[in-house]
Amino acid sequence: MAKKQAMDRLVSVSVMGDDRPGIVAGVSKVLFENACNIEVLSQTVIMGQFAMIVVVSPLKGSKTEALEKALEKLAQEMSLEIHVRLLNPEERLGFDPGEAESFVITVRGADRPGLVYAITAILAEQGINITRLGAEVVPVGQQLEYIQIYEVDIPRALDFALIQSALRNKGEEIGVTVDIGR
Repeated sequence: MAKKQAMDRLVSVSVMGDDRPGIVAGVSKVLFENACNIEVLSQTVIMGQFAMIVVVSPLKGSKTEALEKALEKLAQEMSLEIHVRLLNPEERLGFDPGEAESFVITVRGADRPGLVYAITAILAEQGINITRLGAEVVPVGQQLEYIQIYEVDIPRALDFALIQSALRNKGEEIGVTVDIGR
């Protein structure tokens, strides 16, 4: 096992492009060849579009400039958009909700513009952080339904009943069902 550098640094690599086999292999090969250890990776395909974000820790001997050049070359070869960003060690933990509990919010109904905004506006007003969100149109029986699934951190200081009521009221107003649970 390679020893990590003493310098506490991480690098974020985001990749986007038309989906096809070999993208993850190509990116992970460049990372391996440039002495980077993958700390966390999230990848998805949405309507034929590939998207991935990888956070890596450069190992001893790794050079950020060489990594960036190798990823630029891969981007050209595979017609991808690749962005590299050094993460500030003091800021890399992201939003801290303080004392919070995790919940799942499910929204279901007919698709139309503004549904994501309607729900996220309430969450933002209340200081609720969205940690994961998926939204898509799926067949349910003989109809198509737009389903959103949110994973959120709700600060314990907030009134859960008030949030639940606000979300359900907004759901009724825009014609969707909103459920919240653990």
